[in-house]
Amino acid sequence: MPSAMLNRDQQNLLGALGSAMAADALLNSLREHGTLEGGRSAPQEGCWINYNRKAVWLEDHSGFSEAMKAAGTDTEAWRRIRPKVVLKVTWAEAAAYGTALPQELRTELDTLRRNERDENRRWSEFSDARGGWPWRRRFDSDDEHQEAQAEWDEVYGKHLVALREVRDRQKAAISRALPLTVDDEPVDLLELLELLELLELLDQQPAAPAAPTRSAALQAGALLAPPTAPSPTVAQDEGLFTLPGSSPATGR
Repeated sequence: MPSAMLNRDQQNLLGALGSAMAADALLNSLREHGTLEGGRSAPQEGCWINYNRKAVWLEDHSGFSEAMKAAGTDTEAWRRIRPKVVLKVTWAEAAAYGTALPQELRTELDTLRRNERDENRRWSEFSDARGGWPWRRRFDSDDEHQEAQAEWDEVYGKHLVALREVRDRQKAAISRALPLTVDDEPVDLLELLELLELLELLDQQPAAPAAPTRSAALQAGALLAPPTAPSPTVAQDEGLFTLPGSSPATGR
């Protein structure tokens, strides 16, 4: 894992930007764009994501409307009332995290970003060479229009398929680069305790009964492992992007 760690909320904030922009952040490409500025909706209700050439941050707008209503006829209230910034990641922090990623993963992210840009460039060149969308008024006859329309539809369909493929691969790569954005399957603690008791019985009996399933045994065995020096990890506390865990009593 990278030494310049990002916690769960920070990784989810980068992931919420989309796989392409997250990859650019990890590869230190965003700081090259001095005019970068924008925003997008956030997964959390009442929140908004903003970014500029230095950082990306999560704003809580839940109380903004109420504050503006309370200001009444004060026309300057919007200058004073600001949404609360609850989380921030600088591009320098994202780049430092990305630098510590395995080189093969960085190469994969870079290759996929180049593939996406190349595909968009090819489509733009095709469109520009034909003057854009084949409007009927640009052609002398219906036959010419239908021929141009058929060519356009075919090439555009292939373009969408190619983009979908590269973006799916980008999402998969980003999920490996930002592993805390992937929620683990909830674990039934009662089941793990039963497996621990079973393993203790197996250690005491010469003849072992049927072994538990491989995945369950691995989880139980991990809990019984002797203490060793832990590798650097992020605290698994619930964060802004963490969905409430399901109750153990509910069906799995």
